Amino acid sequence: MRGGLPTSTPMAGTRVEMTKFSAAAIVVAGCIAAAGAIAQSPSRDAAPLPIKEFMGHVMQRNAQQLWHWTSFESDDQGERSGKPTSAEQWEDAESDALTLQQLSYALEHAAYRIDDKNWDRHVARFRAAASASADAAEHQDFDRLQKAGDDLNAQCIACHVTFAPEIEAPPPPLPEGF
Repeated sequence: MRGGLPTSTPMAGTRVEMTKFSAAAIVVAGCIAAAGAIAQSPSRDAAPLPIKEFMGHVMQRNAQQLWHWTSFESDDQGERSGKPTSAEQWEDAESDALTLQQLSYALEHAAYRIDDKNWDRHVARFRAAASASADAAEHQDFDRLQKAGDDLNAQCIACHVTFAPEIEAPPPPLPEGF
């Protein structure tokens, strides 16, 4: 016994050092308290991005990843296609489409939703186009993937024209006689 406390105590046939047990208990309690404090403290990154950043950094980037799979390039080195050529690439194309489909739900969140029936209509059409892209990729149907990708682009432009016309370039002037 040290200082009036036993240094060990019988416990189910074994002897446990009280000082080691007490130290371990204090460490565990401290870790639990710290974890609780971290969980309760608000994160600096908890606020949603402003809609301009969400659209530019999240939606646009993911849409470009999907459109990559339907791209064609032609230059002095020849023609190239982004068409998926392996099961893994088709899976990636499907993942890109499903990412856009799921991101469309964020557009209904209070942080981004615009209280306008046109907003809801645009979001629904965008989601349908993203879903069609995912289905086409899942079935490895390149023609449908192209059509759905074009529809997705048309939905983006239609929404921009309605809610952010400044980001869409005006059409070029037509020559006289058209």
